[in-house]
Amino acid sequence: MALPAPLLYPSTSEAALKLQFLGKEIADVQAPAAFIDLAVVKRNCRLMLETTSKLGVGFRAHVKTHKTTQLTKLQVGSETQSIKLVASTVAEIENLLPWLLECIAQGKDVNIVYGLPVSPSALHRLAVVARMLGEGTIGLFVDHPAHIKFLDSSATDWPGQIPVWMNIDVGYHREGVAARSAQLADVAYAVKASEHVRLAGVYTHMGHSYAVSSPGEALKHMAHELQGLEEGAIEFLKVAGAHETSNPNAQKVVLSLGATPTATSVQNLLEDTEGAGEYRAMIDKINQSFAVELHAGVYPVMDMQQLATRARPKQSLNDPTKSLLSFSDLGLRMLVEVASLYPDRTEKPEALIAAGSIVLGRDPCKSYEGWGVVSPWPQASDAHYDPEGSKTGWIVGRISQEHGILSWEGSTEHIRHLEIGEKLLVWPNHACIAGVNMGWYLVVDSDTANPEKIVDVWVRWRGW
Repeated sequence: MALPAPLLYPSTSEAALKLQFLGKEIADVQAPAAFIDLAVVKRNCRLMLETTSKLGVGFRAHVKTHKTTQLTKLQVGSETQSIKLVASTVAEIENLLPWLLECIAQGKDVNIVYGLPVSPSALHRLAVVARMLGEGTIGLFVDHPAHIKFLDSSATDWPGQIPVWMNIDVGYHREGVAARSAQLADVAYAVKASEHVRLAGVYTHMGHSYAVSSPGEALKHMAHELQGLEEGAIEFLKVAGAHETSNPNAQKVVLSLGATPTATSVQNLLEDTEGAGEYRAMIDKINQSFAVELHAGVYPVMDMQQLATRARPKQSLNDPTKSLLSFSDLGLRMLVEVASLYPDRTEKPEALIAAGSIVLGRDPCKSYEGWGVVSPWPQASDAHYDPEGSKTGWIVGRISQEHGILSWEGSTEHIRHLEIGEKLLVWPNHACIAGVNMGWYLVVDSDTANPEKIVDVWVRWRGW
């Protein structure tokens, strides 16, 4: 029997970490380290849940960005009776198992989708979790008829019918197939012929929505995504028909759409924005035949990539004091330390930090040529490099594996002078990658009297 990830990839003791870090301040911690601002992630999670509730659509939280139970709980909210999640590894599901069993004991509905077209080697572990959680709790992605054969051959390991989700490709060309493709029809025929699986929904990830630069563009991508899913579901059901089910909540086929830019773009529909009524009417119309749901993962912490999409305006149009997508909505910062200084380099002043790609990642950002932006911390001033503003300040201009090169951009008239040993907080380009090599997050809360004080430690799950 295969051992679950918590046994194969044991994590550092949470109790020991809390003894080490609780009560300390950011500046007391050895760099590099990852800091999450609890106030920011709570606000981002609450906004997503409030928006989807007001729009009458479902929401499915992706847990791959943070890989923690604590933030998963914030994503679904304390009041919900329906726990809908996406996970990119079996390990994520296995690590959530103790909490999910608590949710079931409380009478809550648990529904998790394994976020890749299912591979045969993962089926046994997924089936073990499904037996523990109950029939219909674990859904699987399919986009090839061979996936159905694999599921049929392992059906005796599963409790009841296996919910499958058809991956639709709406142009990103990662997983999935086009709505009118022969391959989609082949999968539909295989599902129709199988006694062991049932169609639960169709799903797409519109990763190319990261290229948008305004709320209007993001909403257009969202509409294209939703229409592509509707087309895919209609074409699938023409062949496969609808499977009977005793669960009244599963009677409608779910249309699950999202990447964070398109998922967060619907928050514009609660503002006085042009075209909001038209988009809401489209969602309402499709929701009559299907169950529309959004999914997203990086939105609780955000990052420089999300800031660059401008999927939401900086401030709410209805309430200008309310931030929607600005630097104040970035909940993850990486603590780094200055290792050396090079003020006389020919093109621009530079400095060395002991943090490269294994801390910050290598993903670029379309709004500037760098790998992270140095925040003003610990200074009270809000002066920092802004790709849409001053374009003056320190950025991570180049990276190697353990080395990062800071470069000063813009006029040097009011340069922020650095010292060797000085600690800095950096906003990374891509929060999902920046956290990968961190065993835990140190949590601070900017809504408290001391926003520098570490109030919690969240251990990241490991393994596959």
